[in-house]
Amino acid sequence: MLKEKQKNYFLNNLKKGLFNGLSVTLLMVKVIIPCYIIIELIKHFGIIRVIGNFFRPFMKYFGLPGEAAIGIIAGYTINLYAAIAVLSPLKLSTKDITIVALILGISHSLSVETPVTQKTGVNSWMLFCLRILLSLLAGVGLNLIWTLF
Repeated sequence: MLKEKQKNYFLNNLKKGLFNGLSVTLLMVKVIIPCYIIIELIKHFGIIRVIGNFFRPFMKYFGLPGEAAIGIIAGYTINLYAAIAVLSPLKLSTKDITIVALILGISHSLSVETPVTQKTGVNSWMLFCLRILLSLLAGVGLNLIWTLF
């Protein structure tokens, strides 16, 4: 009897895990594929070069190419999966990816997380600004550390 319960428990957890894994994968695919295609298209038509040139003066403080700003903006506004999809075709270096990962690790999915924090009673506008400021300072700091060593 005990082995039957253990078997059912195992099978139920396995089914639940597979379902959750597939639903997360589907969510990632829904975000990543369109973002990747859009970036490939704007690369093909040369628009990414224009965007990169526009953001290059600001991104130099992070030691990043101007095009990386698109990935950071996608991570800030949409989510990390969108940032990954945008950054993948840019062929960034390990240093660049590490800096972007730090920036987005501190401040990501702001369009979702800001309203959630507002419901907790926190001053969401101040937290929104603080998260962006700290993420940018961390990116500048990591770039400085990286250049020193």
